Amino acid sequence: MSKISLVQEVKQSQKIALTPQLLQAIKLLELNNIELSDYLDQEVIDNPFLENDVTITEDNDIPERREDSETSDEKILTNEESLDFAQEESAITDETSLYSSVHSFEDESNNFLLDTLAAKTNFFESLREQVIFSVLKPEERIVAYALIEYLEPSGFLKISLRDLSSELNISQKTVHSVLGILKKFDPVGIFSQSLEECLGTQLNEMGYLDEAMVALLDNLDLLARGDLKKISKICFVDEKKIKKMVTFIRKCNPHPIDTYDNDFENKIPPDIIAKKEGRKWIVSLNEETLPKVVLLSGYWEELSRKKISKEDKRYLSGHYASGKWLTRALEQRVATILRVAREIMKRQRPFLDHGLMHLKPMILKDIAEELDLHESTVSRITNSKVISTPRGSFELKFFFSKAVESSSMDGQLSASVVKEKIAELIRNEGDKVLSDNNLKGLLKDDRIDVARRTITKYREAMNLPPSFERKRMKRLEV
Repeated sequence: MSKISLVQEVKQSQKIALTPQLLQAIKLLELNNIELSDYLDQEVIDNPFLENDVTITEDNDIPERREDSETSDEKILTNEESLDFAQEESAITDETSLYSSVHSFEDESNNFLLDTLAAKTNFFESLREQVIFSVLKPEERIVAYALIEYLEPSGFLKISLRDLSSELNISQKTVHSVLGILKKFDPVGIFSQSLEECLGTQLNEMGYLDEAMVALLDNLDLLARGDLKKISKICFVDEKKIKKMVTFIRKCNPHPIDTYDNDFENKIPPDIIAKKEGRKWIVSLNEETLPKVVLLSGYWEELSRKKISKEDKRYLSGHYASGKWLTRALEQRVATILRVAREIMKRQRPFLDHGLMHLKPMILKDIAEELDLHESTVSRITNSKVISTPRGSFELKFFFSKAVESSSMDGQLSASVVKEKIAELIRNEGDKVLSDNNLKGLLKDDRIDVARRTITKYREAMNLPPSFERKRMKRLEV
């Protein structure tokens, strides 16, 4: 039996110390441009040596890139056909700024057109404007603004009116009265408290709401099951009439907000832009949303020459050092995001050229090993950044997917491609509804060997109903 004792010994080991500066640099990588802007706004408030949203015009700025220069800093990595991505690698020093226009390749005419477009009115602002022009008492306006704040992104109002009445200390009668006024606002169906009410409001506006339609809306569960016989008895109309009523319902939007031209959708502006120039693809940061901060070195030098107390000097020097670290961390963030984005787009060149069906399987490890980065770093960047391409805007993580075995395309396909093929087969299935087993056989004919349970998982992930539900839906078609 071994003897237990306390022994002092010296052991040497290596581990990373997560300093406050390192934690800050990690946090900056996780933020997108909008979140970064909010973060920097607070830093500017706290640090007297930082200034936000200032265009630098000092002599040490990076000069504009000349398109016709053979010695340009932009290096082009070419493949056998000389059709690869433009690179803009440069060292990060105190004298250079990665916020320079060197990353911007927008055509001036395009910028002019964008600048002249009228800004779309925010959805909430539109509702508040309608409140202002409504004949409401001061107490009623308080209720109206509160109801707007509780409105869900879909346009529905789910809050309990009793709870709101108690919270505002205003009678339920007043709350109900104000809500009745708000329900008449644009878009039609706004502030509805249920799907039935939303559809009913729109159908009434179109002139299709009669007693039979009201009865049908009260039995949407039967409609979803495709039980036409039972619905016919309840509505006192034949099945042919029911199918015609269903066509009217399909003209409606299931969410009130959809009637507002989708303005309410929280469309996140891209952090990165990929576009084609000539025969090469350019990947750059979105300068319009990239926040900028400037370190006021001259201000620090001026203060450091003055006679101030040790405590004040310690305060100022600490903030100056913090600001200097932040600006360097921001430049490093820019460089890392660009490296990752360019490598992703380089590997997904077939997608950019030919579309979704040519998306390549790729995992975080592939990018991390190529760029000599940790997988967690790549993960932080791809989970929060949006890239704009001619084929739409996507989160960077969209381009990562597992490989599915195939006898074509070098033996592997992206899982996203398989999902798209499943969706396409279902969209084009016609009168004969395809079961998951049928889909498996059709995919195998296309040299894609996928298990039935995998097809089910992919179909459910895309919110596509099973075959028996799709059969019921087809029965309702005229």
